Amino acid sequence: MKILIIDEEFPYPLNTGKRIRSFNLLSRIARNNAVTYLAYGTESTESFEALKKAGLNPVAVPPHVPTKSGPLFYFRLLGNLLSRHPYIVTSHYSKVFAERLHEMIARERPDIIICEWTPYAIFVRDIFGPKKVIVAHNIEHRIWRRYYENEANFLKKWYIARQMGKVERFEKESFSAVDGATAVSEIEAEQIRGINPACIVAVVDNGVDPEYYNLPDVPENKNLVFVGSMNWRPNQDAINYFVHDIFPLIREKDKKITVTFVGQDPPEVIRKLGRLPGISVADNVTDVRPYVQNAAVSIVPLRIGGGSRLKILEAFAMRKAVVSTTVGAEGLEVANEKHLLLADTAKSFAEAILRLMNDSELRRNLGESGRQLAVEKYSWDILAEKLQRFLDKLMERQ
Repeated sequence: MKILIIDEEFPYPLNTGKRIRSFNLLSRIARNNAVTYLAYGTESTESFEALKKAGLNPVAVPPHVPTKSGPLFYFRLLGNLLSRHPYIVTSHYSKVFAERLHEMIARERPDIIICEWTPYAIFVRDIFGPKKVIVAHNIEHRIWRRYYENEANFLKKWYIARQMGKVERFEKESFSAVDGATAVSEIEAEQIRGINPACIVAVVDNGVDPEYYNLPDVPENKNLVFVGSMNWRPNQDAINYFVHDIFPLIREKDKKITVTFVGQDPPEVIRKLGRLPGISVADNVTDVRPYVQNAAVSIVPLRIGGGSRLKILEAFAMRKAVVSTTVGAEGLEVANEKHLLLADTAKSFAEAILRLMNDSELRRNLGESGRQLAVEKYSWDILAEKLQRFLDKLMERQ
């Protein structure tokens, strides 16, 4: 079948969770289908060539998405109060992208159009002919609700509430206008079915390449690691929560324990945390595996978010013990004390880490159980087959 994908960016280099997921699933789908990838970007890049080699046939639209800093950013946020759509939609919309999409539909006549991020449904809601699919990496309004619940500033809380309402309305309208959707957990899938019972919804979990992460362990150490894009607000909140609320409790008991935060594009406020005792920040690394390999425990102190966690699956594949909040492990079929340790307060999170540092057998058992789960359930090959069955089912519907 002919598949046209639209996205905010090309899924390469593989340095964010969304890119890792999109590239691994869609490059496998491209082995048996004609796939074209329309996104903001430029042709003269490493990303463009990598996608060609993966069979994803990239088509670039000149970059449009504005930056998230400076006076103009705040002016746009203010201006969005007058818009019916949320900022995550209006900031990504451009007539040039819409025109290029319509040109490609007329020329290539795709069987399916896949929106690789829910806000991009704005481009396809009124298109007829091809089957339309939304890839729900998250249910976005749930993230905004958690922003709201964790925000103390009154003015920010008021603005977030406005955005949350707009995002929820946009999602309801978008899921009602498409033929199918994929979700990364059953929680999200049920919400989509509740919005549009006629929509074919498949759960295609986040995954991992078990062999790529199958590295030997390192000698005993007392380092913790957090992996995640640092330009994403839920990860920024998680880092600040850990540094200010959890890490001091750990250091009171054992000053030899250290933590490394690894991820893309940290803002200056996160970079400065690397100056504190026991804390280091590694930004824009090309390969996270050495950082995970050299840690005793992988931490996921997320309080905001949705979907399911690539960072946990990567740690599992490397046989690393994991301590996570319930939100951090949401969407994964994991059992507390079998695959990882769950902790939802600063005190219990610190205690779980100290417990693991003092129990090498528990660390080893959790690591082996996590590895087994990653291999048996969350391999990209298995998940790509599930996605292909979903697309086939969608095409069978008249």
